[in-house]
Amino acid sequence: MDAMAARLRRVAELHDMTPVLEAEALREARRLAELLSGGDDIAVRHLLGWFHWFRHQALAVRTDRVPDQEPRQERGRGLGQGQDRDRDRPDLRIAVQALTACFLAGDDNLPEPLVPVLAEHAAGYAVQLLADLGESDDQARLFGMANLWQRIAEAVPVGHPHRAVHLTALGNVLRIKWRRGGPPADLDAAIEHFREALSAVSGEPGRAMYLYNLGDALGARFDRSGATEDLDSAIALLEEAVREAPDDGLYRALVLTGLGSALRARYERAGTLPDLDGAIDRYREAASVFPVDQPGSAEILSGLGNVLRLRFEHTHVTGDLDAAVDAG
Repeated sequence: MDAMAARLRRVAELHDMTPVLEAEALREARRLAELLSGGDDIAVRHLLGWFHWFRHQALAVRTDRVPDQEPRQERGRGLGQGQDRDRDRPDLRIAVQALTACFLAGDDNLPEPLVPVLAEHAAGYAVQLLADLGESDDQARLFGMANLWQRIAEAVPVGHPHRAVHLTALGNVLRIKWRRGGPPADLDAAIEHFREALSAVSGEPGRAMYLYNLGDALGARFDRSGATEDLDSAIALLEEAVREAPDDGLYRALVLTGLGSALRARYERAGTLPDLDGAIDRYREAASVFPVDQPGSAEILSGLGNVLRLRFEHTHVTGDLDAAVDAG
C-alpha cells in the first residue's frame, strides 16, 4: 500500500503518468489486489481505483482518446451498457469497480469525471438496501441511507435519464426517516425531491408514480400541519395520477386509495358532500381492481366501509350503512 501510494503521489505531483505505466507498477497492483479480503478493503480499493484510472487516462492519450471529453450521456450511464466498447478499456472497468465501493463508503476523494458513473453503479447496490428499510427504526441506518442517496442524486447531472428515479429514492428514504421519528424537515425535503423528480419527467410516460409520490407526501404534510393548500395540491396531483395510471392492478388501486383518503380528509375539514361522494367512488373502484388475495385488500375495504359510514351519518340513507357493513 505504501509503495502504491508513493507511486500515485508522483503522478499527482509531477503530472506525469509514467509511474503507472511501468511493468513493476502493474505487478504491484496485482499483488495489492490479493489483499482485498483483508481489513483494509476500502483503502486498498481506493489505491487500486486511482491507479487504474491514471492508467486508463495515460493509455487513452496514447491512442488519441481524451477520457474527459467523452459525451456526458456515455459517462453518466455507466459501463454496463457498453460492453463491446469496454472490453478494450479494462483499466477503466477496474477503476469503476474499485471506486464504486469507495463511493458507497462515503469516500469523496474520487476522480471528478468518474463521479456520475460511480453514482450510477452505487445506486444499483443502494436499491437493494431499500427493500426492508421501511421496517427499520434504526435512525443511524436511516441517516446513512439518506446520506448515500443524497450523494447519488447530487452526482447525477440534470438531464440524466435516471435522475428522477434517484430523486424519488432519496425522497422515499427521507419520508421513511420522518415516519420513524425524524424531524419535520425530512418530510419537507422529501416533498422538494419528489417535486423535482416530477419536473424532470414532465411530458413523459410513466408520470403516474411521480404524481402519486408528491401528492401522497403533501397529504402527509397536511396531516402534520393542517395546511389546506397542501391538501388541495395533493388532491389535484392524485386526480392527475388516476388519469395516467394503468386501468387495473395494484398500482391503480394504490393511487385510487390515496385519492380517496385525501378527499375524505377534505370532507372532514370542510364538510362538502361531493368530496365524500368522490372518496366513496375511488375506494369502490380500488376495491374492484385490487386482487382480493393480495395484502392490502382488507385495508381498502376498511377504508370503503368508513367513508360509507360517514355518508350515512350525513344523509341517513340506510343503503350506505348496509354497504358499509358488507365492506366490513
